[in-house]
Amino acid sequence: HEKRTGIVCLGLHAFCCGAKLWEEKHPEVAKALWELAESHAQQDPTFRTTLSFTRLTAEEAIKQLRAQGFADDVLPSRSGMSNVLNRNGYRLRPVLKAKPQKKSPKPTPSSPISGNVTEIAKAKPSCA
Repeated sequence: HEKRTGIVCLGLHAFCCGAKLWEEKHPEVAKALWELAESHAQQDPTFRTTLSFTRLTAEEAIKQLRAQGFADDVLPSRSGMSNVLNRNGYRLRPVLKAKPQKKSPKPTPSSPISGNVTEIAKAKPSCA
């Protein structure tokens, strides 16, 4: 029936088993984490990717969530917090500055000395 209708049927075992993500278990803490991560996020300066890089470490995120009043039992460990941040697109990368475009070399006009030398050479008779 799945092939005919296009609806995938989940059995009770598949529906009820498996660990839920931390974001699903604690949505209010996750919302505070996303606001915190957005305040530290920076877009890629080349605009080649849609990923936003952040300077927020997992340890700093836990520290700031504790300061907001969230208990330790709802906060993940440091490695768990880094997994949560990475899974949701907040990669810890060094923030790059946009590189300025290189200036193209300007064509140099012919120097006035070279023009005078050729005229002088034409005016002088050869010594031979």
